[in-house]
Amino acid sequence: MRLQDITVEVRDKSLMRVGLIRPEELDLSLTDNFNNVGSWALKLASEHPLCDTLRTPGAGIIVTGPDDVLLSGPMVTSQFAATPTDPGGSVSFEGVSDTVCLADALAFPDPSNPNGATQTLAHDVRSGTAESVMHSFVRYNIGPSAPSARRKTGLVMGADGGRGPSVTKSARFPVLGNLLTELALLGNLGFRVVQRGASLSFETFVVRDRTATIRLDVRNGTLSGQKVAISPPGATRAIVAGQGELTKRQFLQVDTPESIAAEADWGRRIERFVDQRNTNDWKELQQAGDEVMADEGFTAINVQVVPMEDTSMRFGKEWGLGDLLTVVVDDQELNSVVTGAVIKADRDGFKVGALLGDATGFDADAALAKRVTNTETRISQLERNSASEASLASDQIMRIMGVW
Repeated sequence: MRLQDITVEVRDKSLMRVGLIRPEELDLSLTDNFNNVGSWALKLASEHPLCDTLRTPGAGIIVTGPDDVLLSGPMVTSQFAATPTDPGGSVSFEGVSDTVCLADALAFPDPSNPNGATQTLAHDVRSGTAESVMHSFVRYNIGPSAPSARRKTGLVMGADGGRGPSVTKSARFPVLGNLLTELALLGNLGFRVVQRGASLSFETFVVRDRTATIRLDVRNGTLSGQKVAISPPGATRAIVAGQGELTKRQFLQVDTPESIAAEADWGRRIERFVDQRNTNDWKELQQAGDEVMADEGFTAINVQVVPMEDTSMRFGKEWGLGDLLTVVVDDQELNSVVTGAVIKADRDGFKVGALLGDATGFDADAALAKRVTNTETRISQLERNSASEASLASDQIMRIMGVW
């Protein structure tokens, strides 16, 4: 992708496009994450005509690539700075992707009641294909069918293809994004919120298998660099606990052929206790164990790559976030999902890097964020039946600042 292949537009609080930042003015970096919240940073001269608009709370940007929107989202921080060599100064902006609205919201037990303190139902239980259940939770909590007090302004529902396995999911104040991530794991699905026209669209998609056409390798000139980390599984056996007390409590052990093979390879039996006291449905208990296995029950191969600038296998056109690719490492072909992308566009041109597999294998901050996320999920499950669960969950999501 070339610098000329992307456009950066500034929008106001009402999602109306106000103006375009010319390529020669760009000093932009953005990081997007598969099934998670992305971030962006932009610097503009203080006299730029779009500066005042972007400094307004609720304003944001829309970044479009050669074939589709790469990322859109609101500004969260602006900072003015001036120096003797630049007395006019510049303004540095930071923002997040529109997917943050899924981290801002909880899935209520009764989403038709917008007051979290007066919920009268124990759980919101939904069944169907994984994709349809994802759409249903979003639609009734913050989408078009939600009460006006909780409805996300401008949010519309993208196409629901009814894909993935049949699932049943119970919700009692989990972070909406966490809930969707668990469902997406079961269906090999991706999701995001992005601006299209004057609306924000919640979209789901199947991970695309590009392994037959995209083969990234330093030796064939498609990569300028790579870094690889191999690590043991996070868990090989999940002990899922349902309802009941002591010896009368429901227990289910879940493992997979992949987790057992990884257990033999590493010589470690890694057990994980999964508290699912919110349900007595054996199918849901099995799903909870399957989610742990899908996320952690295998030897993790994590690859960080930098594609060549002139490669024919272009990010944003031939492949993108969420795609399954082939990467050649030490003469071995590895298949992995693109879990993150880092893009920089400035006067020196356009650069892109990609993370394949579990990005926490490379970045300490990302690893910390994942640990915080896992802790938040466990706390949320433990506190669901307490009287103060709604306020606790709100405090947690404020602390993690939109990252699940």
